[in-house]
Amino acid sequence: MRVLDVVNFSNWRNPAADSGVRLQSELIRAVARKRGDYFFYLLVPKELEKELASTFSTDQVQLIPTTLLSRQQGGSHHFDVRELRSLLDLRRIDVDVLFINQPELTAGLLDFFNRVHFFDLHCFNYVHWMDWHRSDEVKNRWNAPGNLTLLSSVILSAVTGCNSAYGKARIIREAARWFNDAALSQIERRLVPLHPGIQTNEVLAAKVRSHHPVKTIIYPFRAQKYTGFRAFIDHLAALWRKRQDFRVVVTNPSEYDYIKRYPQRLPFLEVGEFDRAQYLRELWKADIVVGCHNGASQWSLAAAEAVAAECVPLFNSESFFEELLSAALPTGLPLAVRDRYFYYRSEFSKRLEYLLDNLDKERRLIRSIAHQVRSYYDWNNRVEDWIRCIEICDRASPELRGQTDVSRRIDAIISRCGTIPKEELLRELGWHVKSRHISWTRYRKYLRAHYCEDCRSPLAAFSVHPNPDFPASRPESGKPTPIRSIRHRT
Repeated sequence: MRVLDVVNFSNWRNPAADSGVRLQSELIRAVARKRGDYFFYLLVPKELEKELASTFSTDQVQLIPTTLLSRQQGGSHHFDVRELRSLLDLRRIDVDVLFINQPELTAGLLDFFNRVHFFDLHCFNYVHWMDWHRSDEVKNRWNAPGNLTLLSSVILSAVTGCNSAYGKARIIREAARWFNDAALSQIERRLVPLHPGIQTNEVLAAKVRSHHPVKTIIYPFRAQKYTGFRAFIDHLAALWRKRQDFRVVVTNPSEYDYIKRYPQRLPFLEVGEFDRAQYLRELWKADIVVGCHNGASQWSLAAAEAVAAECVPLFNSESFFEELLSAALPTGLPLAVRDRYFYYRSEFSKRLEYLLDNLDKERRLIRSIAHQVRSYYDWNNRVEDWIRCIEICDRASPELRGQTDVSRRIDAIISRCGTIPKEELLRELGWHVKSRHISWTRYRKYLRAHYCEDCRSPLAAFSVHPNPDFPASRPESGKPTPIRSIRHRT
């Protein structure tokens, strides 16, 4: 299975800490551990190629640097077709599925592969964000084009993952402003809540023996209005006037300079600069993690990691956090847990003071919940859901219904050559990547089902016999099998 992946990120200052980059890198590593027959082509920003090379270091990935815009620019709706054509040598490489974490690009990429070239591909999209700002504010009216493009991409995809049932409900509600009942039903069917995972072994390896001597609240999110940071600071400033027995660590993953100046006027606040290992140790040393998000649908990997590191949670009830925690608990979220660890805005100070006054007890109670969070969100347990979506997308593409004159020619050519690169096979068949009357994807599926490929090579080549040194997608035997007698396998 060959997947073209568009990397989505918005943290240009510190891309290694960007949640989109982490999601993609950890997902790909998890897929590679489960399946040796996947290969990923990653379109990444040219300026960050060297920085991202170590993040995506695996034999089953090829980075393709591009000037393609990312969400850093507020959401990209277009790309340079000529540049993409020069980057992707479609005579030599192959693509089975598009995985797009920047859904605004879906229509353009489908057009590039399926109308301009001879493929018949489908998209697996992933949505973690929409602009939910109040539409009655003048400037926020201009969120509408981006939201409409994203909603249209769901209809164009074979399947679209969204980060939570909460996020799906918000997307459906937004779609109801634009689409009729038939289109809404399509969107509802194609939207699948899909929880990302965490690297549990990495979290456990960072465990430390002791907490900070002062009661420590950690805020591991971006310090911006949409994460509730301003309201969080206002509440803490009021609490500090009442009691001074706590400190707050802001991890500042976006490395904003204005955040670094906050301690000058807020004596309880510290802004940390952490690499990945230091950050995970800081989670284990902290006591309480606060999540204030109440207006956006992004799924918080930072919150899941913090609870996995046995931080006592204090999360907003009007967002996705209840789902994040309850999904990991086999019997759901007990009422007592909800009363202690979740708040409505008027209850924040009361809930926080209770946790500060009962830390020893709450640390003991959170251990069993943390164990369940680590188990549920471990990538080894979550990745099958993602693989299933990729395969749904792959199955949506057409395949041959029986032997054809062309499939017999392909059998004869490979039988004669033993191994043949895609470029040479196309030459033998007299085909070109812009031969749009041909559905290459149908014959590509035939080749995948009958012949072997080296799944660590970015170049597509088909062989009667597998290379013993490399993983390969291999058929039942080295000989071509009548297509009627086999089922398609990935």
